[in-house]
Amino acid sequence: MDTSTFFRNWWVILIQGLLMIALSVLIFNNPGAVLITLAFWLGIVVLVTGLYGVIAWFATAKNDRDTAQLLYSIVVTFIGFLMISKVLVSMIAITVAFGALVCMIGLVLISGSWKARKLWSMWWVVALIGVVTAIIGVKSIFDVETGAESISTLIGLSVLLAGIGLVFLAFLKRKVVKAVEAL
Repeated sequence: MDTSTFFRNWWVILIQGLLMIALSVLIFNNPGAVLITLAFWLGIVVLVTGLYGVIAWFATAKNDRDTAQLLYSIVVTFIGFLMISKVLVSMIAITVAFGALVCMIGLVLISGSWKARKLWSMWWVVALIGVVTAIIGVKSIFDVETGAESISTLIGLSVLLAGIGLVFLAFLKRKVVKAVEAL
C-alpha cells in the first residue's frame, strides 16, 4: 500500500482544525450574529424544501398528483419566505423552541433524580443540573439574547471540539506515516 497517497497531507487536516478552533472563538464572541445566520439559513432550507415540493408536484404524472401535498408545499414555501423576510421573528421562534426543549430536558433531569434519590446519594447533583438547565430554558424562552448565547455556546463548543479532534487526528496521521515509513 502506498502510504504517501493516504497520509501525505496531514497538515491540511491540521489547518482545518486550527481554522475550526478560530471559528469557535468567533462564534463564542458573536452570539447574535450566529442566531441571525442560523435563522436566515433555516429559512432558506424551509423555502427550498417547499419549492422542491411544488416542483415535484408539477413533475409528477397528473393521475398521481396529490392536491394536499401541493397545498402543504405552498404553505412551507410561504413559511420559508416569511422566515427569510422576518428574520427577527425567526430568531424569536428559534429561541422559544430551543428554550422549551432545554426546559423540558431540565424537568426530566429533576424528575429522574428525584425518583433515584433513594438509590443514589448524589441525586441532588443531577437535580441541581436540572434546575440550572430549566432556568436557562425559561430564560431562553423569554429573552432572545439569552437564547442566542445558549445556542451560540452549543454551536461554538461543537466547532471547538471538532477542531481539537482534527488537530489530534493530524498529528496522529503524521505519527502513523513516520511509523510506516520506518518499517
